[in-house]
Amino acid sequence: MSSGFSIGLAGLRANSTAIEIASKNIASSSVVGFKSTEYLFAEALSSSIGPSQGGRFTSGGASGLTKRSYAAGSTRYSASPLDMSINGDGMFSIGMFKDYQPGRTFYTRNGQFLADREGYIVNANGLYLMGYQPNSDYTSVTNVIAPMKEPPSPMAAKTTTAATMQINLDARTPIISVPEGTDSPLINITDPNTFSHTSFLTIYDVVGKQHTVSFYFQKVDSGEGDDPTTTYNIFAMIDGQKYIPPAGDGKVEAFTMPGPQEIGTDNKPVENEEFDSAGRPKVPSSPFAKLVFDRGVLTKVEGASEGSSKITIAINPPASKPYDPALTLEDKLEFNLDFAGCSCFASSFETKSIIQDGYGAGSLTALTVDEKGMLRGQFSNGKNLVAGQLMLATFRGLGGLSEVSPNTFQSTDASGDPILGTASTGSFGTVRSQSLEEANTDMAQELVRLMVQQRNYQANAQSIRAQDELITTTIQLSR
Repeated sequence: MSSGFSIGLAGLRANSTAIEIASKNIASSSVVGFKSTEYLFAEALSSSIGPSQGGRFTSGGASGLTKRSYAAGSTRYSASPLDMSINGDGMFSIGMFKDYQPGRTFYTRNGQFLADREGYIVNANGLYLMGYQPNSDYTSVTNVIAPMKEPPSPMAAKTTTAATMQINLDARTPIISVPEGTDSPLINITDPNTFSHTSFLTIYDVVGKQHTVSFYFQKVDSGEGDDPTTTYNIFAMIDGQKYIPPAGDGKVEAFTMPGPQEIGTDNKPVENEEFDSAGRPKVPSSPFAKLVFDRGVLTKVEGASEGSSKITIAINPPASKPYDPALTLEDKLEFNLDFAGCSCFASSFETKSIIQDGYGAGSLTALTVDEKGMLRGQFSNGKNLVAGQLMLATFRGLGGLSEVSPNTFQSTDASGDPILGTASTGSFGTVRSQSLEEANTDMAQELVRLMVQQRNYQANAQSIRAQDELITTTIQLSR
């Protein structure tokens, strides 16, 4: 008869625990990355049967008999680029300290992160998101593991060292006539009849200040008859202040930007070696360079070295006061200009590509994360830097993970050591920015379970009451 009480108590404990677990699943249904738990009744009741009891139930042991579901929950949109979800088996790695300590690292599917005041990427509890660190120039990542952090801001300026110009000069353009007594047509940038096409290149000095190189192309040879070549003169001007001198043997000898033009007593510009009496930069007697085409294909750049299409241009800052303080060249600027890829076909003038490697200083404006978990910083100058790559983890024994909080876990001997890697490799899955994984709780199923377990609890309580009545009746019979 006493076993009846044990049976009832075991049932009460089992159903009470099951109700607690169902309640936890329901209460945590709004927790990002939460993994629901199922109570295993058969194992709980079996453990309550002591082997020495001859099949009788004992009053102990219904704890810890649960199974956690690691199935992925649905995802929802988030406006924050640091809110992430994982489409795969990987888990985010988060740590307590600013240096990576495997024993103090936790794992979660909760991808809600933000940047703290020091620029570290942390979760709501201040735990650091771990990842592979960037190299020294922030272009790729290394194997060093540490907390993820924003790239440094502001980004330093980079002076221009190389530029490439790829344009198509219209072969149908008429030839610019050569005035008598001159070797090449005179150019007047205010008169479009003195040049065929124009193009512009922006370059940067050591502090990131922009300078504009204006190119004026003059068609001087049509390539008609037995001679298939077409020639274009190139005049180039820096910041509207000075024409680039003619190149020779692949380079332009260093020239100095002009100072301010003297104004005469009549309040008019005084002509000097840099400017004419109208205040305009003096045009050199020869063009900066010439492009020679054979049937539309560039075959020679006059001014470059034999067989080369590159010209090195060296510019010195003004020796005294600048002509225009807003456009002052801060230091000597030297860069290679490559005309490879230029053509001269019978189609409209087209700037196919003008590329240079310099840029101005920039401030961090946004952070992005791609599907490979690569964290990048976007800057106001249009550049971006790699800040690192997320370190994801999987486990051979997921069921052995120890729960630290409803959505955070720690490895144990049962789970095994974490298998570390990056997104888009193996079974880690891909990272989706601006999305969050919701709890995988099946609300309808949990509510049904809760009702069933409540009924079962009431039934087990009734069985104990019946046992109590039987004992009371037995006692009364003995009187």
